[in-house]
Amino acid sequence: MKSIVFVAKNETQFVNEPKPVCEKDTILLKTLYSGMTNGTERNLLTGGSYGGTWPIKRTYQTISKVIECGEEITQYKVGDLVFSGLETGHVEYHTAKESDLIAKIPEGFDLVAGALMGIASVPLHVARRADIRVDDNVLVFGAGLVGAFAAQAANLMGAKVTVADLNQDRLDMIKRLDVAETINTGTEEGKKALWDGRPYSVILECSGANLLDLIIGKEWGGKSGLIGFRGRLVLVAGRYDVTYTYNSAQCDEISVVHTSHFDKSDLELMIRYVQTGKVQIRPYIQNFVKVDDALPYYTMLRDEPGKLLGTVFDWT
Repeated sequence: MKSIVFVAKNETQFVNEPKPVCEKDTILLKTLYSGMTNGTERNLLTGGSYGGTWPIKRTYQTISKVIECGEEITQYKVGDLVFSGLETGHVEYHTAKESDLIAKIPEGFDLVAGALMGIASVPLHVARRADIRVDDNVLVFGAGLVGAFAAQAANLMGAKVTVADLNQDRLDMIKRLDVAETINTGTEEGKKALWDGRPYSVILECSGANLLDLIIGKEWGGKSGLIGFRGRLVLVAGRYDVTYTYNSAQCDEISVVHTSHFDKSDLELMIRYVQTGKVQIRPYIQNFVKVDDALPYYTMLRDEPGKLLGTVFDWT
């Protein structure tokens, strides 16, 4: 079967691998659409904080069809459409157990948009971990896919949301969704607006940039930071060591929250949100590509990641 594999640092190839066998407690899934995970895949491809060993393959967002069921399977049948959040990579076939991070897709669902539900479910998990409430003043750093979906999730929870980034085109996309205010931090006006909006009760750091001194501050008591007393800072993007001024964070009793992969409850909630139009994925699909033409997009991911938003590979 065909697979997309990072065979060495900065090198992506198609690899022919054995087709998996359906066991008595698994379902065999044939991929219809898979979504590129810009941050995680680039991190692994380039030897970032998640990786450093090759060969490796990774995606956690695949829309597939059930083509075979083991004898112990009770919840799925041949022909069912399934979203898989397993980290299988972009592969033609994979197997899953009923207890795995998978969910049945309802009839009439936008399957192409569904191929990016993994990268939408991660920031939903982030927003839930941050315990966002209706009286929160939320700042999201980063207007890429994770930041955009984090803004949508925080908005659904009733909070006041602001998104900060340097890329005006991406900020304009968020503005059109009417889920958040936007600030271009590349301008003097934007820098002033960022400061004037403080204190933020929740900050979701989705950019991966070195912003902790700006967020927490370096002066005693956090007087030079953006986050408020007992604020919650959630670090989303993958990174190496994290350092910040302890006394500043201590005096304002700031919580620094870590998040990981989404879970089944996040996925099931995301399916409902997409089905009802409460989360918009379609506007972020920039590239819908036959899988045979996928490799140039990995060159772009490696060399010019800022040019990519949502990319979905078509296996049909």
